[in-house]
Amino acid sequence: MRYIDKNTCKAEGNGITDEYLENECRTTDPLSGSVRYMNIDYSGSFTNKGYRGRMLGLAMTTQKKYCCYCLRKIGNSKLATLEHIIPQNAPSTSGYDKYGELSKGEIALTKDFSSAHNQERPPYPHTIAWNNLVVSCKGQFPLDNNVSSHCCNNARSSLYAPPVYYLQDIESRIAIMHDGSIHAKVGECHDEINSTIVAAKLNCTALKEIRRLWYKLRDIPYREIVRCIYDRNQRMKTLVYAFKDGGDFHSIFKYQKDDYWKVFMKYHLFYLIFREAN
Repeated sequence: MRYIDKNTCKAEGNGITDEYLENECRTTDPLSGSVRYMNIDYSGSFTNKGYRGRMLGLAMTTQKKYCCYCLRKIGNSKLATLEHIIPQNAPSTSGYDKYGELSKGEIALTKDFSSAHNQERPPYPHTIAWNNLVVSCKGQFPLDNNVSSHCCNNARSSLYAPPVYYLQDIESRIAIMHDGSIHAKVGECHDEINSTIVAAKLNCTALKEIRRLWYKLRDIPYREIVRCIYDRNQRMKTLVYAFKDGGDFHSIFKYQKDDYWKVFMKYHLFYLIFREAN
């Protein structure tokens, strides 16, 4: 995970929410003339009328198309999901509102916003709020089983996963081990970071394998690793080099396949992470 600065593009993100509320949810009482915002529906009008797509595109730009959880490079919006940090069906904001981006001054549960006497913004209704929406990948890998999602948004579902990527020093609070596993370092926010790692299944087998392979290739020039996309002979040499100590023929056979190597390359940030750690 890396720090996500929601102040970047905040005006544009809030503007999408404001536009949606004004265009799709605004009602006027015929007797009193008072304005109310009703029928806020993320899965319905927010999605169907194109607001979700615009919010997703803006968030992709802010995150440079990297998944908020696993740091996978998401090439296009078809492979991306908008993650509700505070789940859509959450009964409260407790545990999330300690983060400034999700504080009571910024975010309100949608049901509370809809019933509030004062609907001035902020706070914004959580199901359509810029600060409560980040981009996640679908957590899918080319594995030989029927698991639809191994990590990230779909795997997390509604489990408690505090937005530790809103901590500016989040990278220094996480340890990435040589076996590819990641762990929260002892110290402040340890439990919260661990909750997010567990909820998003960031130590699933596929992710550990990919991170381990990047660790093993950290000393190889990056251009040679890129060549492996098109040159299978180069790929085989690179894999044999990576596993020369352990003789891991299973991994060599797996990542020699095009589908596995293409997914592996989407995690190229770990090359930089391991290089910088040396």
